[in-house]
Amino acid sequence: MKRISTKQAAKNRTLMKIKRMMNDRCYFCGMKGCDLMHILPRSIFGEYMCEEWNLIIGCRSCHELFDGNREFRRNHSDLFERVLAMVDEKDAGRVRKYFGMI
Repeated sequence: MKRISTKQAAKNRTLMKIKRMMNDRCYFCGMKGCDLMHILPRSIFGEYMCEEWNLIIGCRSCHELFDGNREFRRNHSDLFERVLAMVDEKDAGRVRKYFGMI
């Protein structure tokens, strides 16, 4: 079994607490029984990994579309506005670029 650090275990607990408070339907298509996803990906915006405003519920198909399709992200400007309001000024340009709003 892979061992995780105490710090990672704490992040995982935080994420699960947030998930329990959320509706279990996909934000995009409404499918039931979905998983937690990050609006801003952990690989690029790791500092926002456990922020509640950066998390939504998504099915596998919609998650893949969101991650891999800038046009799909651009069509969800509500999420763009949501995260743009929460990031600091230095990250605003990175958020605009990720959503294809530059």
